[in-house]
Amino acid sequence: MLIAHLSDAHLGRKSAGDAQGAERLNSLRQAVGALARANPDVLLVAGDTFDSQQVEPAVVEEAAKSLAAVRNEHGALIPIVVIPGNHDPAEFDRLWGCFRKALGAAAHVHLACAPAVIELADGKLLIEAYPCATRFSAEPPWERRLPVPPAAARDRIRVVLAHGTLQGGPVPDGETDAYPFSQADLDALAADYVALGHFHGVYPAWGDGDACIRSFSYCGTHEPDQFTGDAGYAILATVAAGQPARLRRLKVGRRQWRQVQLAGPADLSKVEALEQEAKASSDPGRYVIRLKIQGRTGWSVADVERLDALVAALEAVGAQVERRGHIEPRVEVDALDLQGLPSGAVKEALLSLQAELDQTTDEARRAVLTAALLLGWEKLRDA
Repeated sequence: MLIAHLSDAHLGRKSAGDAQGAERLNSLRQAVGALARANPDVLLVAGDTFDSQQVEPAVVEEAAKSLAAVRNEHGALIPIVVIPGNHDPAEFDRLWGCFRKALGAAAHVHLACAPAVIELADGKLLIEAYPCATRFSAEPPWERRLPVPPAAARDRIRVVLAHGTLQGGPVPDGETDAYPFSQADLDALAADYVALGHFHGVYPAWGDGDACIRSFSYCGTHEPDQFTGDAGYAILATVAAGQPARLRRLKVGRRQWRQVQLAGPADLSKVEALEQEAKASSDPGRYVIRLKIQGRTGWSVADVERLDALVAALEAVGAQVERRGHIEPRVEVDALDLQGLPSGAVKEALLSLQAELDQTTDEARRAVLTAALLLGWEKLRDA
């Protein structure tokens, strides 16, 4: 049985590179389309489809219509199970009422606003759906475990769909009390696969390659909205009763979030490589770049100008670039144009210092003269 797993779309959220929040909806359509081409038996959406109850009704309607239209490569509608997460809990009646209305007669889309066992694939697949009832809870999502239908045979596949906080994992800020549970709680479920939502990256850590074997997983956001974390993926899980699930992660994110550390001018080569990559891309505008300047000194004026030119080139092709940190460019004394300064006593004093610097060979004296020249240059230039 092939199960597609998505989570944490957070539609309606605005972020860097997506100032209007529209990119997240477009990316969701792309992600669902990519999963549909794999011909899954079911698509599970593990909560936080929406960022809050204040999401525009038009976004809710478009999301519902996009899910209702999902078909596999043979033209057949794919069953979908959606649960509310802690950002869009079931208590948000207006939000989910709008969603239901937009779904219309799409009976293949199952919205579980209360715990439910959903039978699919002619009864061969049981989905235990545990939605979030409220924004926060101190109890695990499956506080009251649903009874499995007694007719369930050993060859039936049992999948738990839930949204909550695995203790010890990469908990989002301010979300520690959102339906917490332990590894022991997970193990006690004894499910063939547990599809989780809430963490904004694939977790546990994936390791090398795009496939692994595990009984549970978070799949993170379909579209990255930050510079760190393993986001921008969906998961395809091949599941058989009583067997370890084989998971394949599928890259679905549209945006390219890149962070470059600049400890000194030598790191400009990283920015140059990124510029070439963006320009060679079919859509340079999908790049969201942060340049973190760590080494404030050691940069010449020419280095700073080179950085400025690289940033301008990236922005010219549509990339969004953010700079963090400050550079204090090193001025080369030999390159100072003292003759271009306004006439006056300070200019004459600087010219005198420069003449002495040209004549002396004493390194200590040269250091003093250099410092005095630079100080006088900066003061007069600023004035």
